[in-house]
Amino acid sequence: MSGQPSPTDIPDKAGAPLVSTTKSVALGALIALCCWISITYTREPGGTSALWIAGGILTGVLITSPRSLWAGYVLAAFVGNLSVRAMHGDDWYAVLNLGFASTLEAWIVATLLMRYVGDVTKMANLNRVSRIATASAMAAGAVSALFAALLHVRFGAVSFGSAYATWFISHTLGMLIFATFAVVVRVMDKRLLGRSGQRLQFVLTMAVIGAICLTVFSQTRLPLFFLVYPPLVFGVFRYRFAGVVVGMALLMTSAITATLTGHGPFQITGVGAVGRIQLMQLFIASTCLLVWPVAIVLTERARLARNLRESEQRYRMLADNSRDLVVRIEPSGDRSYISPSVEEMLGWSPREVERGRMDLIHPDDLAQLTSTTKSLFANAGMATVTYRARHKLGHYVWIEAQMRLATNPEKGGQPEIIYTGRDITRRIEIEQALLQNERRLIAITDNLPAFVMHVDTHECYTFANAPTRKTTGIDPAAIIGMTVREFVGPMNYAEIKPRIDAALRGDTVSFEVERDFHGQHYHYQSTYVPDIGLDGRVAGFYVMSSDISQLKRTEQELIVLARYDGLTGLANRFHFNESAEVALARHRRNSQPLALLYLDIDRFKQINDSFGHAVGDEVLREFARRLKDCLRLTDFAARLGGDEFVVLVEDADVAEIPELIARAMIAAMQPAIVVDGRELRATTSIGIAFCQRMPSSKDELLHIADQALYAAKAAGRNVFRTSVAGDPVQLRSNG
Repeated sequence: MSGQPSPTDIPDKAGAPLVSTTKSVALGALIALCCWISITYTREPGGTSALWIAGGILTGVLITSPRSLWAGYVLAAFVGNLSVRAMHGDDWYAVLNLGFASTLEAWIVATLLMRYVGDVTKMANLNRVSRIATASAMAAGAVSALFAALLHVRFGAVSFGSAYATWFISHTLGMLIFATFAVVVRVMDKRLLGRSGQRLQFVLTMAVIGAICLTVFSQTRLPLFFLVYPPLVFGVFRYRFAGVVVGMALLMTSAITATLTGHGPFQITGVGAVGRIQLMQLFIASTCLLVWPVAIVLTERARLARNLRESEQRYRMLADNSRDLVVRIEPSGDRSYISPSVEEMLGWSPREVERGRMDLIHPDDLAQLTSTTKSLFANAGMATVTYRARHKLGHYVWIEAQMRLATNPEKGGQPEIIYTGRDITRRIEIEQALLQNERRLIAITDNLPAFVMHVDTHECYTFANAPTRKTTGIDPAAIIGMTVREFVGPMNYAEIKPRIDAALRGDTVSFEVERDFHGQHYHYQSTYVPDIGLDGRVAGFYVMSSDISQLKRTEQELIVLARYDGLTGLANRFHFNESAEVALARHRRNSQPLALLYLDIDRFKQINDSFGHAVGDEVLREFARRLKDCLRLTDFAARLGGDEFVVLVEDADVAEIPELIARAMIAAMQPAIVVDGRELRATTSIGIAFCQRMPSSKDELLHIADQALYAAKAAGRNVFRTSVAGDPVQLRSNG
């Protein structure tokens, strides 16, 4: 409000110096703690730290504080920095010079942002803040890195290149990441916990993110980093910058704690402690590059939506204080009344358009407007229609018209349409800008984590994101301008060409492909999303490819574990149950006989009790191997558990067929099984269920075979018995 002083113009009260001093001391302590963490856990002997938090924290505090407090904050941060370096036993010249360099860079970035941006908290300045902050952080990092590297070369044993690179990367990334966090935390304050009434949902969402981060970084076997992206992006979608800050804080806490304590997936063999920290830092930076653009785009989208609402409010205020375009339309199409506002809106006088000038309607909208008018005259009611009308100067104006059927008492109750229209051209332009923004957002986020590329209508790459380098080994900048054929090779191009053509026709295409890069085999889930411009034409397509190699391997392992016996390699009970149900259904339709052989190892318990389970397992393996040798390609064998096995025989027209298989099995089990020099006898007894009339379930089929097995054991073992469903058990000799 004009005439009122700003907060920085109000004179300090009596307690202001004490408050400022307290804040400076608190900031100095915080900077000291950050310096201690970086130096204690991430600094190479005689070198520089691989993770630097303090510069970003100081920068964020400076650019969100009045300039009058800067001197105290910078001095407090400098003292905290020097204190920690001195506590670590650094030489006096290193304490002074490196403390000065790491404090100076924060001051440089804050000064440049204040000079070229001003208020960094304004949403309208987001894009400018991003550009200036990145450029100034890199410039300040380069200056301080040069200063520090020269000092290390002069007094230390570290090479210039190593010292410069480590300092520049750690300080620049730390500046960009933690300065942004500090700004958001200070600006949002209590809003970081979500809006009032939604805080429980916010806490639950963050708890899910924290649990997933804890899961990912509590184990070292699998690189499950991608699991954190979906909930993190969801949190950003739901809570924007609050979701970014709290979610990334949970992620960084998990990643930093696990890595610094020697845990987590960054514990890669052959990579030292600093290397693991650098990998962690790169992962955090990459995640920031994922979530910050999404948060910025969402915020920009909200700003556009707010502008749209404000625009509508302005139009409503104008409508309340001035007449809209009002028209009375007769069934013949003539206008019995046109308000004078038509001249202001379209440039035509009422007399020029009273005869129903349909040539003023845009050709693409004429059918819709005509159909709506006829429908109202036929069915009454009201309708809203949006169309374009030609201005007298030649351009088109977007009009939103409210149309209602009424009666004209002056003409004996003749029906007519009362039309009120307003100019919504500006609103349509904002909606189109918002729609385009949403398209970009969906194209980026719907298929993450993935590498993202853009291909134009000439099949040339116009964009490739950073993850493409990890697998292909090619710099993304070098991909720009290459054709798809040049990049993937002639054979792979021939495979995906039909999908490219479909995407360029406007179709979204999803498929899986396999590729070899640097001697490794990968599975990818790829999606081609058409890039459709505002004019409706396809301008190319986006390529989103996710590495699902680990998922495929895990999928195959789970299939094996779920359906096959780990000891014998035969199908397990679960797999048998599935196959038996399918076989029963098939044979009921075809009215064909079905046979089930139920067998176990004679006196197997004595083998286990006498020689131990290890020997028993070897007997089971050899028994299963001999069993498989007796089967045909169409027979299905499974181990139900212990020493119980079943064989499903589908193409058995007569009982002699399964009996022939049973004889072969009994004969195959006659030779002794040699385990650790011992010769063991492992004969088998077999019960056969031969069903010409299908049983009601697999359990009934198993019961029939089990009864036959008991009959075989009662006959002295090492024989088979056959039971025809519905008939008594029949004894059949096996020779």
